[in-house]
Amino acid sequence: MAPYIPQQYLPNLKKYKYQAIDKSLISKYVLAEYWNQLVKIFPLTMAANMVTLLGSLHVIVAVVLNQIYAPNLVETCPPWVYFAFSACIWIYGSFDAVDGKQARRTGTASPLGELFDHGCDSLVVSLIMVLYASTCQLGETWWTVALVFFALTNFYMSTMEEYHTHILFLGYFSGPVEGIISFSLSTLATGIFGPQIWATSVYSLMPLPASVVEMLPPLTLAQSIIVGMGVILIPTVFASFSNIAKACREQKKSVLSAYADAIPFFASIASCAVWLNASPEIRTQHLVLFLMFVGFAFSYIVGRVIVAHVTGAPFPKLNRMHIPIFFGTANAIAPSIGLAKMFDGPNELILIYICLGYTAIQYTHFALE
Repeated sequence: MAPYIPQQYLPNLKKYKYQAIDKSLISKYVLAEYWNQLVKIFPLTMAANMVTLLGSLHVIVAVVLNQIYAPNLVETCPPWVYFAFSACIWIYGSFDAVDGKQARRTGTASPLGELFDHGCDSLVVSLIMVLYASTCQLGETWWTVALVFFALTNFYMSTMEEYHTHILFLGYFSGPVEGIISFSLSTLATGIFGPQIWATSVYSLMPLPASVVEMLPPLTLAQSIIVGMGVILIPTVFASFSNIAKACREQKKSVLSAYADAIPFFASIASCAVWLNASPEIRTQHLVLFLMFVGFAFSYIVGRVIVAHVTGAPFPKLNRMHIPIFFGTANAIAPSIGLAKMFDGPNELILIYICLGYTAIQYTHFALE
């Protein structure tokens, strides 16, 4: 980890202590015993990181299946593919829940183990959102973009909150538990009833007069879930900022300085949205490729925050992963300010491939180091 952890912060790894608060009732009363029994299937010779990796590989397998059967996120897959999605998401969530238990069983728990765990989670979150978009047949649309960006924002704010408060907080409804259950059951239901269930008008499920429905914008069941995610995200982000402010006051640190740590992330998300708006052909024809590039960049950015957290290093604001995001955005909006694009037309797709290769290689180097 030498390129990523300055020498003066290495001793802090030995001082780090993982702290978490999990308020999930399902975790406590439903899944706890299942996880306690599940971890016993892994031999004591298996590293906890291998459990994490195996779980993540199931999601990658599901994404490969999706690219074969529904590359544009609108195709109808054979029922067994949706069942496979459901199983892969469930297995990933289960393995993610017990890798820490495996680390404690084998006496190999470490800060870098937490880094590997969260690093895999940050990459997987965008992939699961793509799977869900495909399951609901959202297509290469702004709905899919919103779905992925909402999930990334939630994950980043949770990581940033953990950095400043030194506690990982999981509420009554969290992505690692209730989120995994929801997506696993949704894909399972799609395999049984077909993806057309998600195209049902949400108003048909409500006791609303026809005159009222006519005044409302069209909204499918799938779209209403994304709207709900966006609405819930607002108080979630507010709570994270509130907890950060409280922790900063207790530690006698600047609240505004801590808040400023979020600027590069939100600037990156906004830049990606601007890029997609300025290049509609990328959004409507190559969105999955674009989101994979963004997923690798996001995972690296989150990974650097976690490294800083476990080593007590300063919060990492800008890094090399912001370069392709900001460069691509500048290229996309160049004509609007009277400049020529460096990568125009088909060449912009080449730029996406370059960005994907760059971020994937950089993320892989970070993970292996």
